[in-house]
Amino acid sequence: MSTVNLDADILSAMLMAGVVASMYTAGRMAERRGRSFTIWAWVAAFVGPLALPLVFLVPNLHRRERDRPVVAARKPFN
Repeated sequence: MSTVNLDADILSAMLMAGVVASMYTAGRMAERRGRSFTIWAWVAAFVGPLALPLVFLVPNLHRRERDRPVVAARKPFN
């Protein structure tokens, strides 16, 4: 086996590992923002690491629930 083939195999393995890592990371990030893990994992499979910034461009669905003001019951003044 020549070094050219070995280098190409190593590069291919590293690229595949990067795509798999970006699939998992994009899926988890999307899930924390209220999106589907599966859909964003597939998006990352097609566009690779570019899916990570795309997750931040879609609105956060969980933030809407957290940003609602909590109205506490007031104690009457005596």
